[in-house]
Amino acid sequence: MDILTLDIQGVALAFVIALVMLYFGSATYLGPRLGLYYVFVMLYFLALSAVATRSGEEYKRKAKLYQVTRGVKNVLANGMGPLLFTIAVWYAARYLTNSVTTMLIYGFIASVAAVTADKFSSEIGVLNGTPTSIITLGKIKKGTSGGITLLGLFAGTIGALLIVIIALFTYIYLFPNLACSLAKGCALSLKTLVAIIAMAIGGFAGTVADSYFGVFEERGIGNKYTSNFLCSIIGGCAGIVAFVLL
Repeated sequence: MDILTLDIQGVALAFVIALVMLYFGSATYLGPRLGLYYVFVMLYFLALSAVATRSGEEYKRKAKLYQVTRGVKNVLANGMGPLLFTIAVWYAARYLTNSVTTMLIYGFIASVAAVTADKFSSEIGVLNGTPTSIITLGKIKKGTSGGITLLGLFAGTIGALLIVIIALFTYIYLFPNLACSLAKGCALSLKTLVAIIAMAIGGFAGTVADSYFGVFEERGIGNKYTSNFLCSIIGGCAGIVAFVLL
């Protein structure tokens, strides 16, 4: 039995991470709503990941590429990056400015967008076309780490946009004053559009980085879990940088 692709041990660890996120969110001046917001966004990620995982199930089963149930390692790989951003938000809320706090919340969203994009890229990208090595650009076998396809890149972009739009508008709904102070307007302002684009860029950058680290996996350096973790960190940081530059 699995819950949103997680086995029992994975669900237990996800619950612990959710409690930690609730604590760090509630310990800021934004109150319990921020902790709940973190949990909602991670649930959005799990729901979208389940959809991506079950896409083309029959084809993936025949190709022996189907992995429906994830466990503790997957939860750590995909959850630790966003968790670190929630801790950074807690620190910023205590010692830095509201603007920095909001930027780090955006980093959290971009971090989740990165792991969502990676899930869409890997799960949907195998359904069509022969993957190309992100380093050599040569053709490689399906399921090989470090490979990319046009379908995978497109799916990853869609996945990132979906989670960003859902997460950002949930954020604006829960914290309209804080969100609009940065947007200099409100939900449909130009700055909000910029934030969506920036965090989607972060998500895309994260999944590209994951593919790059996948090349090293094939050489015995790291594994898919370390690549997923680095994907989330790089994606979150890239989203913040993109927002600042845009």
